Amino acid sequence: MQKMLSSAQIADLCYELSLVLQAGLPLSDGMNLIAEGERDMQLRQKLNTMGEMLALGESLSAVLGTSELFPPYVVQMCAVGEQTGRTDRALAALASFYTRRATVSKTLRRAVVYPSLLAVVMLAVIALISTKVMPIFADVFARLGGTMSPIASAVLSFGEWLQRWWPLPAAVLLLLGGMTVFCIKSPRLRAKLAEFGASRRMFRTVASARFSSVMAMAMASGLTAEDGLKLAESVTENRKLRAKIAACRAFCESGRNFGEAVGECGLLCPMDAQLLAIGLRTGNGDTVMEEIARRGEQAVADETDALLARVEPTIVIILAAVVGLILVSVMLPLLSVLTTL
Repeated sequence: MQKMLSSAQIADLCYELSLVLQAGLPLSDGMNLIAEGERDMQLRQKLNTMGEMLALGESLSAVLGTSELFPPYVVQMCAVGEQTGRTDRALAALASFYTRRATVSKTLRRAVVYPSLLAVVMLAVIALISTKVMPIFADVFARLGGTMSPIASAVLSFGEWLQRWWPLPAAVLLLLGGMTVFCIKSPRLRAKLAEFGASRRMFRTVASARFSSVMAMAMASGLTAEDGLKLAESVTENRKLRAKIAACRAFCESGRNFGEAVGECGLLCPMDAQLLAIGLRTGNGDTVMEEIARRGEQAVADETDALLARVEPTIVIILAAVVGLILVSVMLPLLSVLTTL
């Protein structure tokens, strides 16, 4: 069974289909051209089938819905574009949305993977010193008739324990790695994690950026503000942000201006809310929302860089301190022994 396409694949496909429509080619021919350049044979067969359905007169939204390759809101956006005569703009908006989503996901993976690799390297260095280097120093002390310091002895004992029971810490590390992956994959756990600890600010920035991106896609596709907010609420994992979206939708349904409502509910910062209000009055709301979404993506990247700038030196300092402490605890007693010879 063909799995759902990734964000990058959906972005590429939507962009290519928007180019096909802008060039005036039939969607069926465009889908077949896209299939010819696909290396995955199973996906190519699926795209050819979609092209045949389009050639028989099926709508693009219906074809995308039956393919089981796309999330429901991709189908919904295409259906809205078909109803409003803006299918090419809807596809272009979807391409921009999924490009931003893929970029944000890549940024978040970097924020998790890079510190994890540094931590693994730190643990590996400590394990190497305690299991391979310390026994050599212990042998030197024994030949010279000296004794190791309490810290060095503790590190040596830890190395002996690690050599004997290494499956236990290895299993703990694997368990922690599995739990981390599970937390990343589980929307419910991500939502819980977003409400606690130092990750709260990062998750809040990501949630705000995704809200802006969803609204930019919805407005470019021709959805009303209320319908766009419904879509944003349905795809938002953050509980507090969902409550703000629901409040904003209630304001809009009561006749309030969308630009003012997002500012009052705290969905956008005051400056972005004012820019959006101006854009809506001048008929450029979708363009302004696209720019706000781009800024949100940049905010996620900046937040990630700031997080890594704090984590990386911390891990390096801890590693340097541990290695330095071990070496000092060995070298000072060793120098004392050598001076007595």
